[in-house]
Amino acid sequence: MKAILTGGAGFIGSHIADSLISQGAKVLVIDDLSSGDLANLSKSVEFLNLNIADQKLSKVLKDFEANVLIHCAAQASVSQSIKEPNFDAQVNILNGMQIMDYAVKADVKSYIYLNTGGALYGEPKYLPCDEQHPINPISPYGLSKWTLENYFDLLLPTSAKFTSLRLANVFGPRQDPQGEAGVVAIFSRRMLDDKDVKIFGDGEQSRDFVYVEDVASSVIAVLDTEAQGHINIGSGEQTSVNQIFKQLSAEIGYSKKPIYEPERQGDVRHIYLNARKAEKDLEWTARINLEEGLKHTVNALRG
Repeated sequence: MKAILTGGAGFIGSHIADSLISQGAKVLVIDDLSSGDLANLSKSVEFLNLNIADQKLSKVLKDFEANVLIHCAAQASVSQSIKEPNFDAQVNILNGMQIMDYAVKADVKSYIYLNTGGALYGEPKYLPCDEQHPINPISPYGLSKWTLENYFDLLLPTSAKFTSLRLANVFGPRQDPQGEAGVVAIFSRRMLDDKDVKIFGDGEQSRDFVYVEDVASSVIAVLDTEAQGHINIGSGEQTSVNQIFKQLSAEIGYSKKPIYEPERQGDVRHIYLNARKAEKDLEWTARINLEEGLKHTVNALRG
């Protein structure tokens, strides 16, 4: 197995790289390190510090002769997409189309796209959201991620295998605690430093939190099966931000109260995913529960 992995030095991508290496795959990571970190990467991968739209990749992909393109590179912040929608569209749509074009010309036969499930469906009409739920993103980020999924569906050769994994809110070690995305990492870091923790809105907004190693195992499951199409990847459980704050406070021994601030534009109120299709088609379920995942995340930040 030879895999091209975009964004492989990032939070989710690096865990996918580890899983691929453990399966004996030869992995080429392409990452411009705008948000990734070389320290996340195994020395067993080949690494190219390039933007995924760089013309050099046309020849690189042909020479590498990959079986699969796993597209993980993205602008992943809802708030940044609202501030800079043009940049969000450039990274998530146009650059994604470019790497897809290089891969098609290199005769890559299989494609896995790491999409968002948390920002894709908008304000849900019913919960949990399955893959047939109407798609109505309320942020440029959700829109750009969905748009590239449609381009994959439309432009890939009919002979290609395409799977879009629609991810819930992913958390775990290596998530950037200084970033704007990733409430678990942000809360954990601030609590460990005994700093104030801000919650946007009343904290009763809820999310589906899925551990990053479970997400990586879903990618391996796609490679091990014939399953394709659009597949939700989540825990199937609904957890409020206040609950996350309470559980992390107990784990860390943090005694301060949260500071509540106005809710942010582009964030849905409640979302969690129906992952029965993943269970049926991929024989995949989330195995790390929230409590265990929070412990792993905190321990990693403690170092």
